[in-house]
Amino acid sequence: MQLGYELIREQIFFRRELRERVFWFIHLRWIAVGLGLLGCWAAFLAGEPLDFTALIAVLLSIACYNMIFLLLGSRMRVETREVGSFIIFAHVQICLDLLALFLILHFTGGSASPLVIFVIFHIVLAGILLSRMSCFLYAAAVILALACMIWLEKTGILAQTSSLLGPEKVIWARFGALGAALLVGAFLITQVVHSLRLKGRELLRVSAELEFTSSRLKALYDMVKEMGGETDLQKLMDSATRLAATIMGVKACSIKLLDEEQRYLRFASTYGLSQDYLSKGAIEVAKSPINQKIIEGAFYAIGSIREKDYFQYPEDIRREGIVSMLCLPLKVEKRILGVFCVYSDQSYHFAEHDTAFFSLMTDLTALAIERLRGELTKAWFFHKAAHQLRSPLHALLSMFKVLQDGYLGELNQKQAEAMSRCQRRIRLMGELIEDLLRIGQRRSETSPRPLKPMNLGEALRQVCSFYMEQAKGKGVSLELEIQEPIPDVLAEEGLLDELLSNLISNGIKYTPAGGAVKVLLAKKGRGWLKLEISDTGIGIPKEELPQLFTEFFRASNAKALDEHGTGLGLVIVKEVLNRMRGSIQVRSKQGEGTTFTCLIPTILQPTES
Repeated sequence: MQLGYELIREQIFFRRELRERVFWFIHLRWIAVGLGLLGCWAAFLAGEPLDFTALIAVLLSIACYNMIFLLLGSRMRVETREVGSFIIFAHVQICLDLLALFLILHFTGGSASPLVIFVIFHIVLAGILLSRMSCFLYAAAVILALACMIWLEKTGILAQTSSLLGPEKVIWARFGALGAALLVGAFLITQVVHSLRLKGRELLRVSAELEFTSSRLKALYDMVKEMGGETDLQKLMDSATRLAATIMGVKACSIKLLDEEQRYLRFASTYGLSQDYLSKGAIEVAKSPINQKIIEGAFYAIGSIREKDYFQYPEDIRREGIVSMLCLPLKVEKRILGVFCVYSDQSYHFAEHDTAFFSLMTDLTALAIERLRGELTKAWFFHKAAHQLRSPLHALLSMFKVLQDGYLGELNQKQAEAMSRCQRRIRLMGELIEDLLRIGQRRSETSPRPLKPMNLGEALRQVCSFYMEQAKGKGVSLELEIQEPIPDVLAEEGLLDELLSNLISNGIKYTPAGGAVKVLLAKKGRGWLKLEISDTGIGIPKEELPQLFTEFFRASNAKALDEHGTGLGLVIVKEVLNRMRGSIQVRSKQGEGTTFTCLIPTILQPTES
């Protein structure tokens, strides 16, 4: 299929080149006619004894058939005509031109005409437009025609129109030199044209390969983008099998995952396979030599499936219409997750470049599966751990309240201070648990709640109003600037509150008295909002900036200033922005302050952007 497509492309390319050259030939002919008429006029003024009537008649005949060629050529469409049509068109033109040229030679001195050198031009044109054989045949035909003209003139059969013939030896010597020049010219021009055509074919081949590779990489990018947006493992694998089958141009695709004991392969996701084929259930690795080899790390490609191939259920494969297949291990580093297979209903469907490309696709799919598995495991752990800790923590807080209120007796000053420190620690643990619950709940959502249009400016005013007293109490100025009008964004009320509260409270927390926190909301380009929170606080060490959005990480100077903190606030901010299809950047210099810049798409721009 691909070969046929390339042959058609090549044929159209050279057909277009031939058409352009043929029209170039037609345009040159107008110039030749004009120069011929000008030459006749000059010869007439010089008093040359030529048959001007015959010469002008030949030139006008050339103009007439050139007009016919122009009309015929304009009707020949590149896409609908075969190459043979253009080749015949070129042959007819060259033949008529050579006939006209020999008539002009006859009326301007015969074989001794000074215009005889012009026969070489048509040999050159034949070499450019036609095959090598055609070029040499025209060269031989011209030499033969010249020899006949000389012989006819010498025998008197053809009337001599000039006395420039000279001695016979000189004529034949001139003829020999011209014939040699024609053959050498034909050889040189065909060599050059042949080389150029080979390079043209190679350029077409490379261009086709680049186009094919580019389209596949674009499809692979779309596949990775779609898988990267999935939060459900089953949907991710279904997306991978569907897109892999489409990109590879096959009838079916499957992902089989190993169980924990690595004894069985179970179909985790399929595309294009019947329910009957899947009804056999798990595949026992020990009974499937092919899957054993794949799990050991080798790829397996079968160009034509026959009974000699070792399958656990060969009859099902034949009934499914699978003729060839390509299977690769899903692996992350040295750990095998399962097997990724594509199935074709054509024999020897998979070439070497298909294997290399599918290997890249398999590696990216394995990474996506492993990443999502890790995130889901982490989310599950966060959620469970937070739930397990919440009840005893509340019990501890209740007991501390009983002690503080003096129900079990009055506390002395030392005991009260110790109780106060313990309460602060427990409250910090409570904040950590709440953050863990929020993260765990968000990451474990298989169907996130739909976003709705919300006014970010209004939410920002409410959050700033809430933190205004806290900022005043610490001696920090909190300034808010909103450059109206501000279009709505797609969000949830809880999401906006988490985003704004974390960023603004951090700015106040890590800015000493006398400092300032500035909040700016403005439009950025078409369809985007820029939210900027800058402070004049302690800043962040340069070497610690890459870790800023990592779970439980706190900058060293932040821990020195205030040991209380969960290290999850900016993680929540990043996840909220990801949910809103936004982004965040941070600029900071230790001792001078920090600026967080968030870009958030508005309802005026699709969230896919």
